Amino acid sequence: MVLNILKDLGIEELRPPQKKALDLGILDKNKNFIVSIPTGAGKTLIAEMALINHIIKDKSKGIYIVPLKALASEKYEEFKKKYEKFGVKVALSIGDYDEKEDLKNYDLIITTVEKLDSLWRHKIDLDEVSVVIVDEIHMINDEERGGTLEILLTKLKKLNIQIIGLSATIGNPEELSNWLNATLIKDDWRPIELRKGIYRDKKIEYIDGKVKRCKDLIFDTIKEGGSLIVFCSTKKRTMDEAKKIDLSKYLSKEEKKKLNEIANSILEVLENPTELCKNLSECVKKGVAFHHSGLTYEHRKIIEKAFRDRLIKVIFSTTTLAFGLNLPCRRVVIKDLKRYSKRGLTYIPIMEVQQCIGRAGRPGLDSYGEGIIEVKNERDYLRAYQSLTGKPENIYSKLSNESILRSQILGLISTNYIRDEIDLEEFIKNTFYFHQYKNYEKIRENLYKIINFLEENGFIKNFTITELGKRVSELYIDPLSAKIMLDNLDVKDDLHFLYIICKCVEIKPLLRVYRKEEESLANELLNYELFIGYEDLEAFKTAKMLHDWINEVSEEEILKKYKVEPGILKYKVEIAKWLSYSFKELAKLLGKEVPDLELRLEYGAKEELLELLKIKYIGRVRARKLYINNIRSKEDILNNIEKVKKLLGEKITEKIISEIYGGNY
Repeated sequence: MVLNILKDLGIEELRPPQKKALDLGILDKNKNFIVSIPTGAGKTLIAEMALINHIIKDKSKGIYIVPLKALASEKYEEFKKKYEKFGVKVALSIGDYDEKEDLKNYDLIITTVEKLDSLWRHKIDLDEVSVVIVDEIHMINDEERGGTLEILLTKLKKLNIQIIGLSATIGNPEELSNWLNATLIKDDWRPIELRKGIYRDKKIEYIDGKVKRCKDLIFDTIKEGGSLIVFCSTKKRTMDEAKKIDLSKYLSKEEKKKLNEIANSILEVLENPTELCKNLSECVKKGVAFHHSGLTYEHRKIIEKAFRDRLIKVIFSTTTLAFGLNLPCRRVVIKDLKRYSKRGLTYIPIMEVQQCIGRAGRPGLDSYGEGIIEVKNERDYLRAYQSLTGKPENIYSKLSNESILRSQILGLISTNYIRDEIDLEEFIKNTFYFHQYKNYEKIRENLYKIINFLEENGFIKNFTITELGKRVSELYIDPLSAKIMLDNLDVKDDLHFLYIICKCVEIKPLLRVYRKEEESLANELLNYELFIGYEDLEAFKTAKMLHDWINEVSEEEILKKYKVEPGILKYKVEIAKWLSYSFKELAKLLGKEVPDLELRLEYGAKEELLELLKIKYIGRVRARKLYINNIRSKEDILNNIEKVKKLLGEKITEKIISEIYGGNY
């Protein structure tokens, strides 16, 4: 049946790793698998074969876990298009962590690690789920998020569920397979040859010994009809490099026309385009783009689509986005082998380098792909060679992260997974951490420090969850953040409230405080009798940025004043919105009230504009313009249509009115 469905999807022949998966028993529902094969070799289809086997053949349910919300949305659209015709109901679950979603009528749930963990705390029914796919399972190695994935997998191991982990780059897949009691499918096969090389002195030295003269890595590729992704170490460098490139003379008249339309759509993402938007728009007109976390999600989607449509020929991106990009190209270039981290300037891990260059080679368009590292000196040359030929780093448990442990232990007690010390020890001995280190005592001290913290602050009592602890677990915040909120229920004003939120774990990293700002920030903070140290200044500066946002300071002014990009501002606002809701919920539980800033944070506006801002197509700039002209509600808009047209323009007014009438205007 599985192969028949694949034929219906137009897949006549399986690739070698996919055939290997069938031979090794991927359709045996009692076997777990780790699939470690190169990017583009067909990992996802191996997972799909298992999903078809469970969902369509046996009428059970499946869960597909990805590391990023953007990837979840992509997979949702892809699977919906593919499998709805077979009667498979696909759900996307990436919303608020406090949402009690009813997913029982869906066959396949696409979600993230944190969202599934949150659903579990809200007692999601997993009885009918028989298969879980974990895409990019090497994320268990991630400092910030790896512990959550590890706990989730430890829980799944105890259930009668087939677990299939996918990854292109794991140094020790055997160790991970052993822990999950999984069969390892390992293969080096690629659909398109990947030629790896090092660029210096105007030539590419391939690792197979061949040498090719190349005046310019970018223009040489474009002349041959190829496309590129160029990875840089910083967001600033991606923009600086993109601005240097002009591909106008290589673009057709039709391409220029379409790129101009795309450039205009980039300017329309924000009500008032920022300098960053304008720079990106100008680059796009020339067939080039930059791509990093400072851009909004909408900007990145526009760029990615234009690149897939072969209109944008070159993208300059940060390496940190390599895991999120699904953009095959002719050539991948890594311009920088080092980047800044918490430990200063460090080499990019081999795992990431190989993840980046794995994007090279467009199926059906290229007979080969190239992964090239650009170097300037002998030391970098040696590191480049090691990165291209060496084994990726081993992945290690990150369960020792105290913030993850606090939240996860509370969640485990809340859901009755842990009821006493014996349960705790048994659970930890089932983790990847224990599998690697075989040392319970090493983590025991940390565990009981956390248990004591949860007891002392009223979240648990004798391994039993309290009402307060249950609510903190459902809100999916670090218990330390909850303590910070509970210790500061008597906030003085909106800025003080935002400062408390910015002391929470979830909103880090905070804005950097420069030496010239320290004195004025400290003096202002002393008015609240709160100043303690440098991190408090960072929290206060971040709070001031959010305070400006909810008081309608222009986005452009905020970005310049606080030296942030639109994507970073939006991300901080999203986290602050969630923490604001959580603060309000905890205060309510104790019969207290704190400022309700959730909607103001969402819209970036004062209270009086909220009614207008709930109408689609009205942002805070348009809302303020209407408000000062005495148009303050839906009724006012409908009674003053001609006036609204003069204020906002005919086109946008018609969209707004259509929205008010539910699309029937």
